[in-house]
Amino acid sequence: MSERLLLVTGGAGHVGSHVIEQLAAKEPDSRIISLDNYSNGSKANELALPNVEYRTGDTNDIGDLDLPGTPDVVYHLGEYARIAPSFTEPERVFHANIGGTAAVLEFCRRRGVGKLVYAGSSTRFAANNTGRHQNPYSFAKATCRDLIVDYGEWYGLDYAICYFYNAYGPREKGTGPYATLIAKFQEQYKRGRPFTVNRPGTQKRNFTHVGDIARGMILAGEQGHGDGYALNHPDAYSIEEIARLFGGPIIYQDGYPGRTDSGDAPTKAYELGWRPTISIADYIKDFTARHPQPVPEHV
Repeated sequence: MSERLLLVTGGAGHVGSHVIEQLAAKEPDSRIISLDNYSNGSKANELALPNVEYRTGDTNDIGDLDLPGTPDVVYHLGEYARIAPSFTEPERVFHANIGGTAAVLEFCRRRGVGKLVYAGSSTRFAANNTGRHQNPYSFAKATCRDLIVDYGEWYGLDYAICYFYNAYGPREKGTGPYATLIAKFQEQYKRGRPFTVNRPGTQKRNFTHVGDIARGMILAGEQGHGDGYALNHPDAYSIEEIARLFGGPIIYQDGYPGRTDSGDAPTKAYELGWRPTISIADYIKDFTARHPQPVPEHV
């Protein structure tokens, strides 16, 4: 593939850093620029790769970005990405997601960007496709999806919308308000603490490895067009089942249980030849095998 200019928003985040890593390996002659405001991304996720440049900035200000040319593809992952905290900070959600994505779309329109690849949320398909109304995060993500589709109709913008299903794997956060479930359970396991599960615990998720998600997003950038690229492992596990795979006692607590189970996922990603390659059960088995069972802490 000839030299290209690729822009990744949220490139220092969990999924974004894996997108950059795979792009850099696949296109060593291309120039890759990450734009991240580090509200959830981390300097620790910056990769020392010769064709990657990291810049600090907000997507709301992307129109002022000084670039060496027009990006061939913009991979847009630079958004607020947690459900439960979105209830307490909706203004931040709407600014980062709706405002930020509107700015990214205007950037693409004004600069004549070749394609936009968007990291959508599987919450759109929850509750018989009414999941957008379950929380501020889901509403914002679904609104962004609608706006991207409209820009495609209004201005002929080429786009591909991917849907992430519970990404896990290296570089996810295990502590703090934005911690992800698998990383949180890994931290509790390493400390010998019980696994905290929000009631009822039977809510199911399609956990998908971050490497598989990044590969699917890149495939969509190369071959995909339009909406409906769901990147999900077909095997669903309840939160209780995940805790039991780690082993150890479970403490049930009150708290937001997350969205209801996702509905049927679209299969357009399979038309690109994408398939998930890592199961969450194998991942946890490998993790516990590499870490000796700790002595349980007293709680």
